Amino acid sequence: MQKLAQSLLSFVTTRMFLVGMNRKQPICIKACREPKISDLVRQKVLPMQVQSRETPLHQLYSSAFSKQKLEIYPTKKPVLPFGDLPLGYQHLHTQLQYECISPFYRRLGSSRRTCLKTGKWSGRAPVCIPICGKAENITLQKTVTSTRWPWQAAIYRTANGVKESSLRKGTWILICSGALVNERTVVVAAHCVTDLGKTIVLKTAELKVVLGKFYRDDDRDEKTIQNLRISAIIVHPNYDPILLDSDIAIIKLLDKARISSHVQPVCLASSHDLTSSTEDLKIMVTGWKVLADVKDPGYKNDTIRMGLVQMVDSLLCEQQYEDNGMQVSITDSMFCAKQDHTAFSNICPAETGGIAAIPLPGKASPELRWHLMGLVSWGYDKTCSLELYSGYTKALPFKDWIEKNLK
Repeated sequence: MQKLAQSLLSFVTTRMFLVGMNRKQPICIKACREPKISDLVRQKVLPMQVQSRETPLHQLYSSAFSKQKLEIYPTKKPVLPFGDLPLGYQHLHTQLQYECISPFYRRLGSSRRTCLKTGKWSGRAPVCIPICGKAENITLQKTVTSTRWPWQAAIYRTANGVKESSLRKGTWILICSGALVNERTVVVAAHCVTDLGKTIVLKTAELKVVLGKFYRDDDRDEKTIQNLRISAIIVHPNYDPILLDSDIAIIKLLDKARISSHVQPVCLASSHDLTSSTEDLKIMVTGWKVLADVKDPGYKNDTIRMGLVQMVDSLLCEQQYEDNGMQVSITDSMFCAKQDHTAFSNICPAETGGIAAIPLPGKASPELRWHLMGLVSWGYDKTCSLELYSGYTKALPFKDWIEKNLK
């Protein structure tokens, strides 16, 4: 019995040894785990190749030694990696190449990253963000009524919250225009998202944002429009509903805007972008007529309005309002502008609650990009006239505040 047990033990031991002998010896290979990327980034693994870089000594050695002497001391060729790695890992010196999947986005970060001996990747992680301020074939000198402004956001309020409304409950009313500045953020005048003459912020359920809109009448819009819900409304802490000082707010979108040819953000201007005298600036104002009569025969075909305006001195603006029986104070966060009667216009800014933008050269190229200059804030309560000034909230003083709330 004892001999039988010893024979069985010997068989088992021999079997395990033989299996071990048939297996390859484990080896360690230096590798990097592939970095995580967003769905907007396309990654390509480049074919393995030895990168050749010259140090300052290469020139010295090539001039001081003959080719024959250099051949005596051949450069040691690096050994290329071998063996398959688990999914999601790459060999040492492997390069990954990145590009954005859509022409409406631009890449931030490295276009290529290399697997280092430390197990980390060189460069910076790539991120694709929407290209801002790009509108096709539009200049200040040439605009047509069919022009689309892809950053224009229509702000709607439900009729439930409007006192003495003759509209049935559940009806949405277009009350203002806003500017899309990234996929989840719209900048708008604070008076559009608060109770009239108060700082009380409206409930998010009372408002909605529509992007990709062109016609004033909802029934004429294409299927490409996006109805987006709102997650939060942030009114600037210095907003004064009486003077309309700091008349600016941010709408955070619950739904992420889908960037396309009809929906793109506008750029935010910096102080160094505005090199011209402010009074020489000609600015494009765009928006839908808010007080539109649905019974008007032209209502069905009415589209977004647009027109050039030119900044005017704040003292002239105050004086004009005083001459017309109104007392206004122009603060540092405001500017006044009058319509440019030398250019095409079908807009009355005070009737639109629109936005103001201007094309400026890009940082990396001379191609013009449209930048947000301001928001229509206040104007005359009378028939629109080219000679009457309107008041705007400047975007520039609030740039840092806007950017802080972009995330």
